[in-house]
This record gives sequence, structure tokens and C-alpha cells, in this order.
Amino acid sequence: MSDVTEMQLLKWHGQLILLNFLMFMSWRPCRGLNVPSFDSTYRANPTRRSAVFPNGRAPSYYDEYQAGPKPLTQDQRRSKLVALSNPDFYFPADPEADLAEVNEPEPANERQRYRPPTATGSFSYNDKDKNGPSHWYRVDARCGGRYQSPILLNTTSALLVNRKRPLRLDGQTNLPKSILLQNDGHSAKFTYNWRNGERPVLRGGPLKTKYMFEQFHFHWGVNSTVGSEHVYDYQRYPMEIHLVFYNGLYESFQAAREQVDGIAVVGLFYEIYDHSVDEQLNTWTRFLGNVVTPNSEYTIEFIDTFPLYEVIGDVEWPYFSYEGSLTTPPCLETVTWIVSTKPLLVTEKEMKQFRRLQSPTGQMVNNYRPVQKLNHRRVFLY
Repeated sequence: MSDVTEMQLLKWHGQLILLNFLMFMSWRPCRGLNVPSFDSTYRANPTRRSAVFPNGRAPSYYDEYQAGPKPLTQDQRRSKLVALSNPDFYFPADPEADLAEVNEPEPANERQRYRPPTATGSFSYNDKDKNGPSHWYRVDARCGGRYQSPILLNTTSALLVNRKRPLRLDGQTNLPKSILLQNDGHSAKFTYNWRNGERPVLRGGPLKTKYMFEQFHFHWGVNSTVGSEHVYDYQRYPMEIHLVFYNGLYESFQAAREQVDGIAVVGLFYEIYDHSVDEQLNTWTRFLGNVVTPNSEYTIEFIDTFPLYEVIGDVEWPYFSYEGSLTTPPCLETVTWIVSTKPLLVTEKEMKQFRRLQSPTGQMVNNYRPVQKLNHRRVFLY
């Protein structure tokens, strides 16, 4: 073999070694990246925001606000909300926060073999019961998810948003044909019967599409120091109303609730009107006497119906928004929450009308779920 041929072979051999070395060095740093696994059922299913807990482990459960700081004074809270009008306070989406959450190691439960969620059965608000709030994951495994509601809403830590679309509720003065009032054993629920084209529509704010009104219901306490599900600046209110809407892209609430963008719930607190105990501020509360017993219902005919405006008034208030879940089993994590910072008014006499209602186990009071962990979710203040 000539010297020239031998030199060419050595040259090619050296180039091949160099090429392999460069390929190895370019691949080696990637081994440290925590790339999310798409083998997990949770990661592969876009209609759920978190994993279920099929192995029956209880979720991390707490009511943290009880040991938290004292509630803000009215002046402190007002100074926080004034910042909403300051264009310098704008927090765009934080991709680094999303990346940090994606790269967080998955809990062992999320790597378990997926089993279909259990059918939703009866549940209780008494934590001493076998189906009480800390055991709801036994009623439906999805109640053990990571993005559950309600939560603590903190003015100080929320991300203030200034460049926002206005939140609108169209049709809130429309009168329905009738209203079905139900005592479902857990709450008092008002479901409206609409004519074609008159169903109220919620749009704007954090919502990307139109959401159709479905029903509203309440959560309240045994006295006026507790009752609300969400906790606002470490303070509970005596009652909270939830107005439930479903995404207009789907044909019904039942079809929408399983979709990741299926539900929007507007929550408003109630505070006690101290100036008159006997004054009737909310005339519709007089119908509650017709559904005292559990699983009873009453139809409010057209002549006595009332529009949503009579219940909640103008939708012109600062509000929190976050991604969460239904607050009762099946606890589906398909809800965009909108919670007002401006409470409505109720009298003690009207609260007594709510507390007369009965559940299958006795007086219907304290029908609120304790606050759940935030788990890296961002809460926005509009």
C-alpha cells in the first residue's frame, strides 16, 4: 500500500473519531433535562388538568387560612385594589413558571396505571363522616386532583392585570319563563327555564369564548362568621353564591363539564347588612320556605320570576380569576373561576331562611369545602 493511501486512511479515521466525539458531546448535556413523560394518562389526556388518585390515597388536605395573618383592613384592601388602575401593574403570562411546573417531578400516583374514576355517590360536609370532605376522593377519585377549588384568594400575592378585556354578562335583565328551585340535599339551586335566544351569556375577561348561564346555588354557614367557600384575604364570609356557566361551543352543561374549557363559575360573597335585621333586601329568598325538606323542589311561575340582575346587580367589580375545579364531587378540574372582590348584602333574617333548609342528615349548614392547595397555579386580579 502506498504512503499516500495510508495517509488518506489515517485522515478519514481521525475525522470519524472527531465526528463521533462531537456527536457524543452535543447529546450528553441533554441527558440532564427532565423531559415530561407522555406515557402518563394525565399528560396524554387534554380534558383533565390533573391526575386522579386511583390508589385511594387521601389528598393533602388543609384549611391554611386559619393559621394565617389577620384579614386586611378596608383601607389596606382599598390601597391594593387602587393599583388596578395603574398601567404599570401588568403581569403578562410567565413562561418560566409554566416550565418550572412542567419540570416538577410527577408524584408516584400520576405514574400509576390509570383506572376509570369511580361513580359519584353521596357525599357529606361533615368531616367526621366516611364521605366527608377529606374523604371525597373515595366518592370520586378526581376529588384528589392537584388543581382543586376553593382556594385562598390573597390580594397581596395575586398578579394584577390592567390590560384586560371587560367582563360582560349579556341578558342579565331577561325574565325566564319559570324558575325551578331545588333543595338537592347539599344546597339551594335555582335553574332558569329560558325562551330561545334569551339565555344570559358571559364573555370577556379571562374567557376566550361565550359561556351560557346554567344555574346558581349557595354555600353558607351555621352562623355569620363562616359559610363562604373561597377565603378572601384570610376572611370567610357568611355566604357565597356560585353562578354556573358552560362553554357555548358545547351543546349542554353535561357535555361541557368534561372538557378542559367547559365551565366558568362566577362567585360572589355575601356580607351581613347591619342596619336592619328585618329588612328584605333579596326578595327571592321568600321562596326558600317551599323547599325545606331534602330533595324537594318548587316551580316559580313567570309572574314571580326575577332576572339575574336582581340577584347580583352590575358586573362592574374587580375580581380574581384562576383555573380550578367544581367544589363538589366529581370535582372536575374544568372550571375557570371568577370571584368578585365586592360582596353583596344579606340580612340575618334572610340567612335564617337558608339555615332552615334540611339535608338528609339534619340542618343544612356549613355546606362549604375547606380551601385546597394552590399547587403552582397563578391567581390573577382583574
